[in-house]
Amino acid sequence: MPWEIWCWIFWTALMTLDELRQDLSERMGRRVIEVFTRDGEPVQTMGDLYQPSPAGFGGKLSVAGGSRFAWELWLEDGDRWNFHVAALAD
Repeated sequence: MPWEIWCWIFWTALMTLDELRQDLSERMGRRVIEVFTRDGEPVQTMGDLYQPSPAGFGGKLSVAGGSRFAWELWLEDGDRWNFHVAALAD
């Protein structure tokens, strides 16, 4: 089975949105309040954040204090997760 499918199965079946907020909070060192799609819509399911190539997840988020960020989390080399976050202009 391709890594992209394993990635999707892992994140959409095994992780809840609350767990994702906690994971993103730990990665950022700031409490994540809300997670949005890349288009800025509220996330309903983990599948809303998935992108097939490169295999990973991403969107926008807001943290305590009101700042907003774009984020990406992708699988590299089939075994390591990379994380990138960038502040969005208000």
